[in-house]
Amino acid sequence: MIEKIILIGAVGGKSPYQEAEIRRLLAMQVTSLAHGKSFTGRVGTQIYTDEKHLVKIRGELKLDAHSAQRWAAQALAKEQDYKVHHPDKTWFVAIDESQNLVLIGNICPHLKPVHTIIQRNAEVEAVSVSQRLDYLRQAFMLYFRLASQLNIRLDEGLSNFGVTADNCLYYLDDDFYGWDRFISCAHMIGVYIRSLSWLRNDVASEFGTIIHELIIDHFNDSQYLTVLAEQMRDVFMPAAEQQAALSAFVTTLKTKPNASTKPAPVAPKAKPKNTRYFALLADVHGNLPALEVALDFLKKEGIDQGIVLGDVVGYGPHPTECIKRLQDSQFIVLKGNHDHGLASGNFTKGFSSTASWVLKWSQDRVSDEDKEWLLDLPSVWYEDNWMAVHGAPIDPTFFNAYVYEMTYHDNLDVLARKSVSYCFHGHTHQPGAYLRKNIRDQNHKAQEIDLKNYEHALICPGSIGQPRNRQPGSQFAIYDRQEQKLTYHCLPYDVEALIKEMSVDDFPNTLVKLLRGEM
Repeated sequence: MIEKIILIGAVGGKSPYQEAEIRRLLAMQVTSLAHGKSFTGRVGTQIYTDEKHLVKIRGELKLDAHSAQRWAAQALAKEQDYKVHHPDKTWFVAIDESQNLVLIGNICPHLKPVHTIIQRNAEVEAVSVSQRLDYLRQAFMLYFRLASQLNIRLDEGLSNFGVTADNCLYYLDDDFYGWDRFISCAHMIGVYIRSLSWLRNDVASEFGTIIHELIIDHFNDSQYLTVLAEQMRDVFMPAAEQQAALSAFVTTLKTKPNASTKPAPVAPKAKPKNTRYFALLADVHGNLPALEVALDFLKKEGIDQGIVLGDVVGYGPHPTECIKRLQDSQFIVLKGNHDHGLASGNFTKGFSSTASWVLKWSQDRVSDEDKEWLLDLPSVWYEDNWMAVHGAPIDPTFFNAYVYEMTYHDNLDVLARKSVSYCFHGHTHQPGAYLRKNIRDQNHKAQEIDLKNYEHALICPGSIGQPRNRQPGSQFAIYDRQEQKLTYHCLPYDVEALIKEMSVDDFPNTLVKLLRGEM
């Protein structure tokens, strides 16, 4: 028999519950837990409920009375900070000294779990589609708020959310997890689409719009739309109608609000003259003379196809000129972290003091139109048997992580999982390739690399504007599609003239040393 109940406190401050109410519920029969039923939970959890209130006992916790009170107080403090639970939720400790029994639990209003409202066909018919979508909107509003502010992830399962009689939604679970940059979010949205038969066609599109707006509201960064959309590529959909719903969701997720339904005008471009050779450029970094010498070489060689693997701007004194030069080219241009930092105005966190200095210097020298162009650049590109990113294929943002000795095995694993042969990338400013043959990996640096005998490869062409291998010059590579060979180039240009230009605006000396190959 419970001899003492110690109320720890309520999420909203003052608790509406008394000890007698908890005792009354604990005297009732335990409610069974089962997947898909009204109540789900971990082994050891005990639920006691009536129509108005619910008590949850955390039976897996075996603590003495003092430790139990401290544990409950910490749980309460966390929930008061997160503000995702019903404000009446109250933590308590129940003690039976005769049996040396200490129970940690909480009591709150009996909220109706969302999955019982929108999954069961009989009840779904009584709930409008707009109301079902509003439940999802409220759940993701809590979800993204915690993720963006505290790097905390809620359990995305619909059974972990409940609604009041007036349709206000709260989190039901007691547990929280580390934010995983939309990985779990993508897979759970896939579960929604597979399990909710009403989430099809226009409804799926509307759901995509809801998630789009919430991500922009809470993260203030359109890049996260691409992050989630790319995570959705790995979500399995067994049926054609589910695949169509997923496609509709992703399309509206990535669409700008009020965007014209008409395609944007595109300037006519000449048909490529040479489809055999493909240029690989990366990390231009506002260095116009280095970019010009590379483009002039490619023009003389008749190579008019290629890709720029991010970071058009940053470090160098010609951000606008490099943007214009590449806008006039026929090359695919990807977004790098410096491009995104300048375009979004977020260039302090995650950047060195030197990088931040140059981006701040560039801010007023690049037009809003060019910033919009940078912001809209794709962060990942797929073609045939290859993909391209600025940073690393394992990174959900595609432009923050690096491919180097500590990470290349994992990145090659990603290529194998995606059934992609090659990944072209930049970011490291180091020319070379990591290759996999018969599950054996190696780092290979040479002027020419034959790729025919390798299953997977991570390929960096070096840096146009700022090499970091102590070899000054304009570095790039050419991929021979027919022979499956890479050829690396490093062309000289007037580095000292560039440094003299940078000195006028007192560019950091570190950048001068890198251009000269001194570090």
